Amino acid sequence: MVSFFTAIGGFFVALWSILTSFLPFCLIDISVEPAVFECGNDNYCIVWETSTKGSGYVEYTYNGEEKVVWDERSGVIRTDDTVHKVVVPKEEIQGNAYKVGSQYVGFKYGYSASKGQTVESEEYNFNGVPKDDDIKILCISDIHYMEKEMYESLEYFTEKPDLIAYLGDVTSDLITKDQFADYILKDAHDLSGGEIPVIYTRGNHETRGEFASQIIDYFAMETNEFYYTFEFGPLSAIVLDSGEDKEDDHQEYSGLVDFAGYREQEYKWLNSLEKSEFADSKYKITFSHNPVLNNHFGKDWTAPLKNLDMDLIVGGHYHKSEFKDGELPVFIDCGKNKNAAGTWAASMMTLKDGKIHMLTIDNSGNVLLDKTIDA
Repeated sequence: MVSFFTAIGGFFVALWSILTSFLPFCLIDISVEPAVFECGNDNYCIVWETSTKGSGYVEYTYNGEEKVVWDERSGVIRTDDTVHKVVVPKEEIQGNAYKVGSQYVGFKYGYSASKGQTVESEEYNFNGVPKDDDIKILCISDIHYMEKEMYESLEYFTEKPDLIAYLGDVTSDLITKDQFADYILKDAHDLSGGEIPVIYTRGNHETRGEFASQIIDYFAMETNEFYYTFEFGPLSAIVLDSGEDKEDDHQEYSGLVDFAGYREQEYKWLNSLEKSEFADSKYKITFSHNPVLNNHFGKDWTAPLKNLDMDLIVGGHYHKSEFKDGELPVFIDCGKNKNAAGTWAASMMTLKDGKIHMLTIDNSGNVLLDKTIDA
């Protein structure tokens, strides 16, 4: 009797699988094309969105072998989400081509599944190959939904970057997953074309809203948090998460944050970094949404950074373009300009010949900052 019902069930599942290949509600599209994020270890994290839930995979060829890497957790392929995350080894896609794909999955049963259409992206030629020198880093901070002005600013930069420093506050809050996909993820793809590594630095506005606690699930940093280290040729970098910009008891947070504890954890991690990890690097840069860290909630975060011989802290947050000289210089990228309504500015950093050049241009072509320092 059990075998009979199992056979009948299998027949209907097979029939359903055939039918769903042609039914409109079983179709799937790539709604946000992929971006490749720095993870801070030997891997990159490739993230994209589809119009409906299903599976996700990345396909490429490495050393003559065709490889398919799935969006999976402990061996189980995820099919319950529209945002897909696949972790791939850096060495296997640097200078290589890849594409992403997803299949509609209506439901997974105990012994079968109802599946529909499969969709694949175009093939992307990923750069991400560390250079010996002359590294260009496009700095983008505090977009706050001013994408139009951002792209106007980018027209004034003629050279293609090697890295995108995505310095936070892409949105003004994170209430829904759609905001993450439509802005953080889509802007990351549009800026990088899926071909350049993106360094994501969380902004304080991206800690606000119902979805803010879930965003970490779509990245794969080595620390499982938004702070990490990475290397790119002669560049060694620390990415910090400056978190919220007010005390935890501020009324804006409704008593639903614990950044005091989070900062203690991060500060302990920062102090655990060894100087030897950065000793052989020509350029040493720290990225932080809020780059002014000499009195960060009562602690001097620049002290451990100075001990590691950092050359520069780069961030945004203040909605202005500024360079602060000193023992550990600070470069504030502009983004949404508080000093001129309707204006927005991006920056390009060039690491070359032992020097760091910073250039900030707004969407009217005005040069707000042009500064070079020794590394």
